[in-house]
Order: sequence, then structure tokens, then C-alpha cells
Amino acid sequence: MNPDLNYRNGMSLGWRLCFILSLFATIPRLIFVWASLFDQDMIGSGVLDICIQFIISFEFSWIFVYVCLQNTYNIPSWFNSQKTWVQIVLLFVMFMAINEILFQLKLALDADNSDMLIFRVVYYLYHILLLLAILGFRNFLLTTQENHQIGLENEQLKREQLKAQLEALQNQLNPHFLFNALNILNISIATNPDQAQRIVLDLSDILRYNLKVQNQSLILLKDELDAARAYLDLYKARFGGKLAFCFHDIETARNWYIIPLSLQILIENAIKHNVITSNQILMIELRLNEQEKQITVSNSVNKKNSPGTGIGLQNLDKRYKIQTGQKPLLLEDEQHFTVKVPLIEAP
Repeated sequence: MNPDLNYRNGMSLGWRLCFILSLFATIPRLIFVWASLFDQDMIGSGVLDICIQFIISFEFSWIFVYVCLQNTYNIPSWFNSQKTWVQIVLLFVMFMAINEILFQLKLALDADNSDMLIFRVVYYLYHILLLLAILGFRNFLLTTQENHQIGLENEQLKREQLKAQLEALQNQLNPHFLFNALNILNISIATNPDQAQRIVLDLSDILRYNLKVQNQSLILLKDELDAARAYLDLYKARFGGKLAFCFHDIETARNWYIIPLSLQILIENAIKHNVITSNQILMIELRLNEQEKQITVSNSVNKKNSPGTGIGLQNLDKRYKIQTGQKPLLLEDEQHFTVKVPLIEAP
């Protein structure tokens, strides 16, 4: 829902609130002049008194409801551009000024001006109660707005998770990926049976892990690291000495969590966008930093001529921002491309 529509809905609710508050503010006055309504000579002045009270209450309510709506929905204005303490002072001055103006107007229209001090106190108390009701209305609007925003973020997160799940499924069934793995497996069966067995186990672990995390928003870091190692082992079997990887300080006693497939996306990104030859070896390093609550994935840079779309990194960035309020930090120079992925404590 766009801000303009929110503001219009708030205005609609504001008019209704002003009408209801004015009715409640008029009830005590109605009780006071009730007897005059049955007097033929005084019925006119009694009705006029009630109408005056209703109109004054409505005007007072609408002025502050209008200011409240402008502030709640951050409508560009001079008042909203001021600091909070300035706004509070201005509201207090406005409250006193409007009260006094309306009070003097009420005196001018009211035939009975006896007990003016009591009348002034009661009058101000009426408007303080109205102001408290309006502040409650503002709190209701803010809560509704926050709930609506949370709902939108949850829906966006669900869409991002579904997108990630579909991408993961595509990666599992990627014909090029499977062809390379099976081709290496076929060669290894005859030349290196031990490597062939490792390839089967790694491929099985990768597929099983991707299926496991499809319905999970968080996964243990240890499980993600195991899957990342199997993923790299499989590529290592394909590229041999052209690909090197190292895991630094990954042993930990704490149960850190991470968004599923984060490391797999970064590894795939490094392999996809860099030249891998005997002369240009791709080095991928993973390092755990518990003090800064992050795991770092760094790779050497030998970029291909064709630029990437960046969809994988954008997807990872959005998922982290929505789910944790944090974002992976990207650092790049001529020799290294580094991504620092936030770790999540036990959910």
C-alpha cells in the first residue's frame, strides 16, 4: 500500500474520530441544558448551546488530528522538518492558543458567563481529554503502519525464499553441472576408484542438503560449511590443481546460524565469473571470525570478459536484509573479491 493511500485512509478515519469525539464532548453539555429543551421559551438557546459545543469540539479535534496525520505519515511540511523538542513546544503553544481562542468565542456566544473560572478549568479538561484520545489514535495508526510494514516484509521474505528454493532446485538439476560431475565420475571409475567414490558421496551430500533447506530460513553454520566443502570437493575433482580452497578457523563450540545456501552461492559466483587455468589458479578461502560475528568468503580475481548479472549476490543481500536487518559486506580490489556474511545467534 502506497503512502498516499495510507494518508487518505488516515484522513477518512480522522474525520470519523472527530465526529465521535465531538459527540462525546457534547454529552455533558446536553445533560446540563437538558431541562431547557423541554421549556418552550428556552429550547432555542439550549439547542444553540449544544450546537456551539459540538462545533467547537469538532474544530479543536480536527486541527490536532490533521497535525497528527501529517506527522504520522511524514507529509513534507515545515512542522515535520523541525526537531522533536521544537514540535512538542509548538504543540503546547498551539494547544493553549487554540483553547483560549475557542474559550473566548464560547464566552461571546454564551449568554450565561457565571462561574467563569470553573468553566475555564472544565473547558480545558475537556480538551485535554480530547487531545489524549487523539494521541491514542496516532498510536493506533503507527501500530497499524508497523504491522502492515512487517506483513509486507514477511511476504517479501517468503518470495525471496521461494526464489532461492527455485534457484537451488535449478542448481541441483542443472544439466551442465550434472554432466561435468558424471563425466568426471565416469573417468574416475576406471582411473581412480577412490575419487569416484568421493564424487558420489559429495554429489549425494549436495543434493540432500539442498532438499533439506528448501523449507528452512536458517541453518546451522556447521551444516552449511559441510555442504560448502562437498561442493568445493566436487569442483576440485573437475579442475584439479587449477582450483584451490582453504577453510580457516572454522572450529567453534557455539551454534552459529546462517541463511541456507549463502556459501554455495558465493562459491558458485567465484567459479562462474573467474578464469580457471593452469596459469590462473582460482583460490577460495573461508574464514570464521566469531568476534565480528561473520564468516568471510574470499577468492582471487581473474575475471572473465563477460560481466555477470549479479542476481545471486542481490538475492543473498535481500534475504539477509529482510530476515536479519543486516547485509553482507562486499570488498573488492584488483587481486581479491571478499564477502563478509553475518552470522546469526541461536534463533
